[in-house]
Amino acid sequence: MGLFKKQDTDTSSSAQSTSTTGQVKEVVEPSVTPDLVHSSSGLTDEMAVTIYREMLLSRILDQKTYQLNRSGRAPFMISCQGHEAAQVGAAHALSKETDFILPYYRDLALMVALGMTPYEVLLGIFARAEDPSSGGRQMPSHWGYKAHNIITGSSPIATHLPHAVGIALELKNQGKDGVVFCSFGDGATSKGDFHEAMNFAGIHGLPIIFYCENNGYAISVPLSKESAVQDLSVRGASYNIPAENIDGTDVLTVHDAVSRAWARASAKEGPTLLVANCHRFLGHTSDDDDKTYRDPSELEEARKHDPLDLFAAYLKERSLITDENIELWSKEYKELVDAEAARAEASPEPDPSTVGLHVFKSFTQPKEGVIGRTRPDGQELRIGNYVEAIRTTLAHQLESDKRVVILGEDVGQRGGVFRVTADLAQKYGEDRVIDTPLAESSLIGIGIGLALADARPIVEIQFADFIHSGFDQILSEAARIHYRSNGTFEVPMVIRTPYGGGVHGALYHSQSIEAFYAHIPGLKVVAPSTPADAVGLLNTAMEDPNPVLYLEHKKAYRAVKGIIPDQDHRVPIGKGAIVRPGKDLSIITYGFQRHLAQRAAEELASVADIEVIDLRTISPLDKELIVDSAVRCSKVLVLHEDNISFGVGAEVSALIAQHAFWALDAPVMRLAMPDIPAMGFAKTLEEALTISTPDIVAACQRLLAI
Repeated sequence: MGLFKKQDTDTSSSAQSTSTTGQVKEVVEPSVTPDLVHSSSGLTDEMAVTIYREMLLSRILDQKTYQLNRSGRAPFMISCQGHEAAQVGAAHALSKETDFILPYYRDLALMVALGMTPYEVLLGIFARAEDPSSGGRQMPSHWGYKAHNIITGSSPIATHLPHAVGIALELKNQGKDGVVFCSFGDGATSKGDFHEAMNFAGIHGLPIIFYCENNGYAISVPLSKESAVQDLSVRGASYNIPAENIDGTDVLTVHDAVSRAWARASAKEGPTLLVANCHRFLGHTSDDDDKTYRDPSELEEARKHDPLDLFAAYLKERSLITDENIELWSKEYKELVDAEAARAEASPEPDPSTVGLHVFKSFTQPKEGVIGRTRPDGQELRIGNYVEAIRTTLAHQLESDKRVVILGEDVGQRGGVFRVTADLAQKYGEDRVIDTPLAESSLIGIGIGLALADARPIVEIQFADFIHSGFDQILSEAARIHYRSNGTFEVPMVIRTPYGGGVHGALYHSQSIEAFYAHIPGLKVVAPSTPADAVGLLNTAMEDPNPVLYLEHKKAYRAVKGIIPDQDHRVPIGKGAIVRPGKDLSIITYGFQRHLAQRAAEELASVADIEVIDLRTISPLDKELIVDSAVRCSKVLVLHEDNISFGVGAEVSALIAQHAFWALDAPVMRLAMPDIPAMGFAKTLEEALTISTPDIVAACQRLLAI
């Protein structure tokens, strides 16, 4: 079957087998290249023998890890037995120098073929400090090896596919050589990230190979219950991506197909979907008893197609190897693996004192600039609104750093629904200000991939209310990549999104989301309230090597005006500001509520000297400033628009109770929206939940009266 063969979706002639559930399971016949020999795809005799030896080494290493688990010496393992041809054949079609590899957890043989040694694999099995993938932080087989261009992976299924697309996008945009190879199991094809990634890659014609290792099971669920189509390659047609079914037990067929897909991607002809149909000889993991859902006869039939036996027979038929060779190599590899297992087991475990390292990549925050009304040359600084400040800073970033890319829904020709990115695509090009599909999860995931490829992405989520479908990408990926890779990889990315109510946005265009995301270690969350802080925090966020969620209160966009400083202005992340000094009561707030708090403080100026603190950064909090203000003022009102329970106010209140309790003259009071989903569309409903200046004045009066 050729790479560009039109896929036939009629499965009526497919072979069938019966599973232990009694259901008929479709078995799609893979393509077979008649009389394929290794030389036809550029493999020498020596290379063919090397491929077999790597498959053999992988099998023996896999068997050893299984034995270690069953003997109680290793708590967990994931077997690749049955997948060796699908993995080693693919590895030999790739370039180790220029290609990026995003594997999945069953890819032991792929890792061996790409250069990972048995010792390095076994360090992961024993979760030792020198484990190159994670330093013992992740489960075994969660690969990552920067020196080999193997990108760190995680446990959630398919989340790495958008990362692969982001890397491929950066390769294309920069005109760099290289192909992205992204592997996954059949279960991943049911995930939204799979479809979103395929769609984006098809739209942009990216240099990527989507490689599905289809063993017919998502843990225990057979393909007939996980996919409406049994021929997974037909999914490529939906995204205008050429696709092919291949026999994943035939290493030469695999090598031939991946070589053609690689040549296509290298020639800038776009992505390919390959489905390597193979067998999984053991359970999903060492914790899975596959006898509870697989009939022994099914496995017996599968083992008749053992890829090692098939390729050994091929090589012996051509007098390239003998049974004596196999016996000698098997003995050699078993001795090697046994020795490396003993060495890995004896190596040091991670030091418990390092558990807190690499939550963030180290970064020295800049000093805050002092803003006057004039420049040193005497010219007055520009006065503008919040939107103008952000747009000016985005333009500066695009102009000063060619690695900066803005992507989001409607950010291009339209300039964003709030016009924040107006005219930027026209000036800097559609390859740097990129309109994307309505797909928030992949949008954030593609941004992660861009960051991993050394770009500086700015991802715009059109409304904060819609960011939650990307929560997994933020929580499991962006915020954890540096930590889980033991400091090897980092994600320098900014996610911008408008939040908050007061603009008749109703339930799904008015949400305040900060508390959800401030709870995530590894993610910084900022909420500038003025044009000057918008400039300073955005510039700092772009220099920070860690992911930053940059919240823009939509009511501030045109209602708040002020000085727009020059682009050398910086505001350190993690530092709040005293915007109105006082001594009788402190209002601690952020975002648009800062301006309401200032008005309330001015209204009460004749009866009390009220301090207003603008947190500016929600995570990490400026704890020193919060405690200092509470101690000096003795009474504290914490103000925010988000729901009152489990919000930022609760964290600030707990901090004050722990560190400033004896200095307080009254309990800490919170003023926030009740625990109601969000503001209604009707004006009366919206106003009922909107905190106003009179509300703040009344709260302060109650607190001052204590």
